[in-house]
Amino acid sequence: MSPADKKLLDQMMTLEGKDFTQLTESEKAIFTAFKAREHDFGVSIDIATEAPIGDLGQGTSEYEINEEEKNYPREIIIKQD
Repeated sequence: MSPADKKLLDQMMTLEGKDFTQLTESEKAIFTAFKAREHDFGVSIDIATEAPIGDLGQGTSEYEINEEEKNYPREIIIKQD
């Protein structure tokens, strides 16, 4: 692993558990850069929402669900592949 890759991985690890909606601009840039290459590192990144399933409603569009989820914390989770 190159020093630049190690630095990116270390920076991404500091974001794990943070609320995605509360990231700073520099943290968002790290997240975006890492997300584009997550499989190069043997991991995947998920965003878990705390939105109650009942509040999202059945039969609504994916867009409406995504918009509703923005009202709830969204935790960054890094999983090893």
